[in-house]
Amino acid sequence: MDASVPAGTGSRRAASLLRIVLAFAAIYVIWGTTFLAIRYAVETIPPFLMMATRCLLAGAALVALGRPSGGAALTPAYWRSAVIAGALFFVGCHGVLADVQQRVPSGLAAVFTATISLWIPLLVWGAGLSERPSPRVAIGLVAGFAGVALLIHVVRDPFAGGVSGLDALLLLFSAFCWAAGTAVVRGMSLPLSPMLSAGLQLLCGGTLLLLLSAVRGELWVFDIAAVSLASLAGLGYLIVFGTLITFNAYVWLLGVVAPARVATYAFVNPVVAVFVGWVVADETLTPASLVAIAIIIVAVAATVTARR
Repeated sequence: MDASVPAGTGSRRAASLLRIVLAFAAIYVIWGTTFLAIRYAVETIPPFLMMATRCLLAGAALVALGRPSGGAALTPAYWRSAVIAGALFFVGCHGVLADVQQRVPSGLAAVFTATISLWIPLLVWGAGLSERPSPRVAIGLVAGFAGVALLIHVVRDPFAGGVSGLDALLLLFSAFCWAAGTAVVRGMSLPLSPMLSAGLQLLCGGTLLLLLSAVRGELWVFDIAAVSLASLAGLGYLIVFGTLITFNAYVWLLGVVAPARVATYAFVNPVVAVFVGWVVADETLTPASLVAIAIIIVAVAATVTARR
């Protein structure tokens, strides 16, 4: 053995590489399958109530895990920021997404959600937070939204496993809300701990979702005895795997891998979602829709890999 190499260095490097591979597998595969989990969860659980439950339980767990004992108090500024971020991320995005997924196949919903990566450079540029998009990004944006228009055109019949015009707009609005939250959260006053920060946002978003669920009448018509095993499994998967495990993997990756590489999940997730929806839930895919999906994913990949 080389005396200049400490004993156990190779095994530690192998362990670190294994952790990175497992973390990427989590954000690629698990986040890609959450769209199908949402579809099953909303079969017998009202969408806003389901998302409120997910956010509140996961948020409480993250706050408990992320808040150090004897730590600083949570200031009113933290709570104000968490309310705004929670409204954008979990009401405007996840709540609307869950509602639409009662009618739209999970794979198509995931493809529309991939436009988050197209909205973000437009929003940060419009807000004066970045320079004008580069030619590569601009081409990606034009191609991406052209692919969305094509996808809406070729799958516009909701009775044939497609998407209605209204649901397509709602899905784009859902993606826009997540992008807007990503853009504005940079300047907000939030705890330094990513886990505690996310937990507060989840708690505030879950509370708003619960209020919205009550206003929509979901709480008054919900019959817990009618909830299917598939819906319970979908909700449990979203809480444990889709939020707690994968979020921790995501935060850890941001600390050890270049953010541009971590961001590649944005165009891998739709591929996973489309494939899983086709294999597991028998969601239909036409040649024309596959072409549109490919255009969107390639455009998102070009946009994400071009941004710092």
